[in-house]
Amino acid sequence: MKKQLQLMVALMVLGLSVSAQKEYKLAKSSGKLNLNLSGATVEGYNGGEIIFSSPASEKEQVDERAKGLKAVNSSGFKDNTGLGLDVTVKGEDINVNPVSLTDDRRFKIRVPQNIKVVFTNNSSMYQDSLTLKNLKSEIEVSVNFNEVKLENNTGPVNVKTLNGSVDAVFAGEIKGPISIVSVHGHVDVALPKTAKVSLEAGTNYGKIYAAEGLNIAIEKEAVEKTDKPATGVAYTTNGSVLFSGLVSGTGAKASTSTLTTTQGGNRVLSAINISMRKESENIKGKINGGGTVLILKSNHDSIYIREK
Repeated sequence: MKKQLQLMVALMVLGLSVSAQKEYKLAKSSGKLNLNLSGATVEGYNGGEIIFSSPASEKEQVDERAKGLKAVNSSGFKDNTGLGLDVTVKGEDINVNPVSLTDDRRFKIRVPQNIKVVFTNNSSMYQDSLTLKNLKSEIEVSVNFNEVKLENNTGPVNVKTLNGSVDAVFAGEIKGPISIVSVHGHVDVALPKTAKVSLEAGTNYGKIYAAEGLNIAIEKEAVEKTDKPATGVAYTTNGSVLFSGLVSGTGAKASTSTLTTTQGGNRVLSAINISMRKESENIKGKINGGGTVLILKSNHDSIYIREK
């Protein structure tokens, strides 16, 4: 009797878990998945369907007046999944877009291993973290503010983020090329000790840190540490900056020269030439004799290369 009661409780808990999650399945085992979302968790698995899921929102309320109707808005996308997503298949492309940008649900997407994943988010307002794990096909990411996490992917990988940081852990076989670039965030990568890698790493304003256990054979002739002037121009009107064409951010030393245009005795437009100095670190090296190309770049933060 006790065992039967325990089984009933377990089934009830499982039932509640399933009912608390919404799913949409698409029978597709190859092609390119184009995700235009604020954030997501994307996980590879051995299967023949792309599975979209999202926890049921506690805030979700049923509008009785809307029964039999569908929400429409200016995006042009229609919810054909029941998850607030528009999923459209065009040949080998599977395009995924949110119907509403203000939908803050976090999606989990399980992807068959032969599907290439492309994630894009150019929004400066709507962004969440992005996690990609256990994927064995190509990954391409282009975002503005998302924090990006890569876990146990084989590659190839191409990640570009403007303001977010990138943390990556490679646990097994790595297929290149791997390129991870952040303009303002850090780049943190963990590699297996046995990985065969041809490394290129560079930062303008940060530092490069590496684990001694990886035994990186740095090419001395390829080490570059520069102190270069960075120039630009800022246009102002009556002292207010309208546009800055400055090549790079801040520096310890700067010199300026100003050319002012006047009209009727009043200053109209000033062009200020700015000259600053910047320092950069660039290295090339090999791990275990070289192999997979690994490119790591961060303009304004540091790079960390760890042993897994």
